[in-house]
Amino acid sequence: MIGIERLDREADRLRIEWADGSISEHSWLWLRDHSHDPATLHPDTRQRQLATAEVDPSLTAAAITSTDVAVVIEWSDHDHPDSVLPLDFLAVHRSPDRLDDVYTERVLWDGTSILDEWPTVVYDEVIDDDDGVARWLDLVARFGFCMVIGTPPSVEATERLARRVGYVRETIFGGMWDFRADLAKADTAYTNTELRPHTDGTYSLDAPGLQLLHCLAFDGTGGESTMVDGFRVAAQLRVADPEAYEVLSTVEVPGRYVGDGVDLRASRPVFRHGTDGMLEQVSFNNADRAPFTLPFDEMQRFYDALRALERRLDDSRLQWRRVNPPGEAMLFDNWRVLHGRLSYTGHRHLCGCYINREDYLSRRRLLA
Repeated sequence: MIGIERLDREADRLRIEWADGSISEHSWLWLRDHSHDPATLHPDTRQRQLATAEVDPSLTAAAITSTDVAVVIEWSDHDHPDSVLPLDFLAVHRSPDRLDDVYTERVLWDGTSILDEWPTVVYDEVIDDDDGVARWLDLVARFGFCMVIGTPPSVEATERLARRVGYVRETIFGGMWDFRADLAKADTAYTNTELRPHTDGTYSLDAPGLQLLHCLAFDGTGGESTMVDGFRVAAQLRVADPEAYEVLSTVEVPGRYVGDGVDLRASRPVFRHGTDGMLEQVSFNNADRAPFTLPFDEMQRFYDALRALERRLDDSRLQWRRVNPPGEAMLFDNWRVLHGRLSYTGHRHLCGCYINREDYLSRRRLLA
C-alpha cells in the first residue's frame, strides 16, 4: 500500500503528497461525504447513511492525524463524528479520471491474426474452479470472445456454464434459447439464411452485454459462424475515414423489433463513447435498423458512412469464419464483437442466452 509523505491543511481542502511523488487534493465536503466511520458508512451494507445536502458547505477540519492505514479528521463542527478515510481508499481516488477497475488491455484482431492466439478454456476448469472462470472472462475481455471446449452438447450444460458468469437474462426470446430454423420467433436467426455481422439488441435500451452460443447438433452444409472485432474495424475507420467515423459516432440510429407481441425501440450511435472519449460500444444491426430521416445532406453522409462501415464488416480478411462444432460453446462481448453466419442447408440445432454486462463486470471484480 502506498504511503503518505505529507498532509497540508488548507482553507478549503486537504492536500496530500504521496510517497510516489503524486499529489491529490480533496475538499472538506468530499472528505466528510466519503468518511468510513460507522455512522456515515453502514458497516454491513456499505451504504452511505449521511444526508450530504445537510452538511454545512463551510465545514472545515479542526485537526488531522494519520496512521499507517488511515487519515482521521476532527471537524470544526463537533456535531460531526471524526471521519476515518483509509489510505488505500484515498490512493484509489487520487485522480478525478474515471476508474475502470476491471480494465484489461484489448487485443484487436482480424481473420488471420486471431488464428495465432486462439482464446480457449476447458469446460471442467470453468465449472470446477473460480480460477478457471477468471481466466475465461479475462480472455473475453482481451479478445472479445472465448471458446469453452469440452462443453457437453446440451442446454443444461450450457446454462450451467452461463451461470458461472451471472444471471441468465430474460428477453422476448426467453432465458435459455433452444432453437432451430423454424421461424418460432420473428427473427431471421430462426431461419437458415445468411446473417451478416451484427450486434444483438439494437432495439433494447440496454443491449445485452454478452452472449453465449453453443451448437448442439449440425448435419448439413455451410453455416460457418462469422465474427468481426468491431473495435478493430472502428480503429481502422477512424484513421481511414474520420468523417465517416464522426457520423457513426454522433447520429442516433434507431433499432426496432416488431412481432411476438412486442414493439421494442431504442436508438444510439453505432460507435458509442464514454465521457472520457474512449469507445465503449459498437451497436449495429442493419436488419433491425428502423426507418428514420435526417436533413438531405446529413442523410447522404450517413449512407456514405454506413457503406464505409459495412464494406469492412463484410471483408473476409477481417472476419473469423468457422463451423463451430458441438462441444465448443462461445461466449462473446456483444458490445464489441459482431457475429453472423453463412447460409446453410440441413439440420442445425443451437442453444444460448444473454448475460447482463453489469453481472459480467461484477463477477470479474469479485474474482479479482
